[in-house]
Amino acid sequence: MLIDKRLLMLWLVIQLSLLALLNEAFSLWISAIYVLLLVYLAVQVLRNNTTASLTLANVLSGLIAIALIINARQAGVLHFMLQILLLAAIARLFALKHLHEARQLIWVHYFLIACCFIMHQDMVVALLILSLFAANLYSQYRLFAPRQARLNIKLTGRAMLIILPLWLGMFLLFPRLAPLWQIPSAKMASTGLSDMLDPGSIEQLVQDNSLAFRVEFDTALPQRQQLYWRSYLYEDFDGRRWQVNAHHKDNRPQQNAATTNDGKLSEYRVIAEASQQHNLFALGSVYQHSANVALVTGQLIRSPKLVSQRFSYQLTSDLQAIPLQSEQERSRNLQLAAGNPATQQLALALKQRYPQPNELVAAIAEHFRQQPFYYSLRPPALGRDSVDQFLFQTRTGFCSHYASATALLLRHAGIPARVVGGYLGGDWHAEQGYLAVRQREAHAWVEYLQQGQWQRFDPTAAVAPQRVLDSLDMALPENERDMLRSPWQSLALIQLFSQQLMHLDYYWSVWVLGFDDTQQKNLWQALGKHWRAILYITVALLLLSLCIVLWHWYSSTRLNRAALAQRLVFSALKPLLAAKPAHQSVSGYLQQLAANHPAYAEPLLQITEQYDLAVYASQPQAEHELRKRLKQYQQQFKQLNRLIQNT
Repeated sequence: MLIDKRLLMLWLVIQLSLLALLNEAFSLWISAIYVLLLVYLAVQVLRNNTTASLTLANVLSGLIAIALIINARQAGVLHFMLQILLLAAIARLFALKHLHEARQLIWVHYFLIACCFIMHQDMVVALLILSLFAANLYSQYRLFAPRQARLNIKLTGRAMLIILPLWLGMFLLFPRLAPLWQIPSAKMASTGLSDMLDPGSIEQLVQDNSLAFRVEFDTALPQRQQLYWRSYLYEDFDGRRWQVNAHHKDNRPQQNAATTNDGKLSEYRVIAEASQQHNLFALGSVYQHSANVALVTGQLIRSPKLVSQRFSYQLTSDLQAIPLQSEQERSRNLQLAAGNPATQQLALALKQRYPQPNELVAAIAEHFRQQPFYYSLRPPALGRDSVDQFLFQTRTGFCSHYASATALLLRHAGIPARVVGGYLGGDWHAEQGYLAVRQREAHAWVEYLQQGQWQRFDPTAAVAPQRVLDSLDMALPENERDMLRSPWQSLALIQLFSQQLMHLDYYWSVWVLGFDDTQQKNLWQALGKHWRAILYITVALLLLSLCIVLWHWYSSTRLNRAALAQRLVFSALKPLLAAKPAHQSVSGYLQQLAANHPAYAEPLLQITEQYDLAVYASQPQAEHELRKRLKQYQQQFKQLNRLIQNT
């Protein structure tokens, strides 16, 4: 058989692992077909120690390829390419007949393994991908190495130690080049908030404990009640649902609204997880931002491209109120929809008693506190006039219910208002110096206009103040807290291990994924400021390297002289040394011959002396004398050899 059975099984494991890592690029039916093919191949290898037929491979590949082509528009170009490549790799295993076919299979594996970094950037997954790369590299070694050959771990480790500093130097100092090709956008499921906010949408999102983004602050950490991460503005209301206005769905950059720094500025860096969305996260009014993001209407931060990979950006924000940008913005946030008549009557009644916006907002908060309103992850279902039903019937809701009702009350009272979707708070890890914000921190609140400034008001704080001051867990009833925890999270050891992995992943994001061209330029600038110290260190390292090279040269020269002296003696005295016992040295044997044959003692002792000086003292002159004496006494040694043979 051309390919070893164990090697075939290793390739099957690699392909199954690739299918798992690239699962986002495969529909369920495609994954099922590929798994069946791999299981069939594994059974064939285990039973017959061979692969299937080429005819079967061609027929199956053709049928599956037709199905993939039909599904290409829905899957996207990138996903279609990965599907075809993995299909080709699986089909290749059906009939491996030649060595070059196995070589092609290995290189297809390398390309698919590299593509895994498009889908994943977590540190743990990166380690799995690198392990897969090592397995494929080992299979390439086994493919071309002799059967009895074993992997030299010591030699491999030495090569890695040599390559590692070179790789690190290239990573730090090699210029960051723009991508030679762009990844086509594929239809992938988005995570987080969306363009629509209706009763029940955030309740489902907060049950997701996955990471949304992390933040490291260059200035002091703001207080928790200031950590309102703005992401969406919902300004269109149809009587039940809030939607993002079309004005906010473009990426046209806007001027920074915060033109002065009278307020307290906060500088921070956000590391966002892949969400397949454009909207990002920011505090308050953005004063400055990095070049890889855009400031759009409503003081929102957006990415020009879908955030398909972990993404970092720098912001400076004014945590005070957000200025009004235009009269169109004011008018948009006064529009009303038909329905909810009871809410309108309540708003007009409150307006008569509290004509000023800040007074009316305080009255609404007091209304929520005095009436029996409840904060719950399981609010009752609402119909068409959802706000009326919530305010006067169910009185049980989540943050989106309270924000929706408050915004509608303010609009009916003639005060521009809008619902803001984003995240509240986060878990601060002091030792690592970053804030972790999870999907469960999703939140909705209200911004209302007063004296040309958008003021933040969170009606949830009136019903469940623990949600703002502490955490979501503390704000919920005891019987609903279990909805936020997975069964494994109750185990302290697993929770601790998961948290440590998250910290390591953060360092991976900052030091590896976050090392872009900007940070590389900063590194070059820092190196330029200390050029004298770097020069001294470089010269010292060069001198040390030169000393090591000279020492190796001297050692190798010494060994070469000894080897040359030995070759000279064994070549010239081969007949005499044929009878030398294996345990006896050359010098000892020549001295023994001199003692047994006094007539030849002088030339033998001279050869012994020069031999010892050349081999053990590494004297170049001794090598020259040895060569001279061997030539001078050549006839005597021949006579001695004949004498020994005759006796």
